[in-house]
Amino acid sequence: MIRCILIIATSVLFYSCKETVPSGIIKQNKMQEVLWDMLRADALSHQIANSDSTKLPDDERAKLTRQVFIIHNITENQFDKSYSYYAQHPEIMRNMLDSLNSQKIRVDTLPTSIDTNYVNKDSIKQKILKKDE
Repeated sequence: MIRCILIIATSVLFYSCKETVPSGIIKQNKMQEVLWDMLRADALSHQIANSDSTKLPDDERAKLTRQVFIIHNITENQFDKSYSYYAQHPEIMRNMLDSLNSQKIRVDTLPTSIDTNYVNKDSIKQKILKKDE
């Protein structure tokens, strides 16, 4: 009997410690995707403004931010409310930002072009020549 009560008490304590995201707040995985796209939109807005002097970074950022909201099917109000929630929960925010940082490192280490040292340009020609021999 005591064992049963101890198991129930432990499970209640464990369940009550688990923090759930309130309704109306974007789930952590989706919020992480939105933040990633927002960071990329910000970088792109600066790139566009630097390449075209008639465009302002803030205007481009606003356009791209609206596009991110449309892509993720969220509103600015939902994003702001969710961002505020995660900002008030630094442990969750830290995990998201660490994941974003890891994602950026992975993207930065991807090769941007094919290394021609590893590509055998005449591989088909060599196969044809071997058949003829």
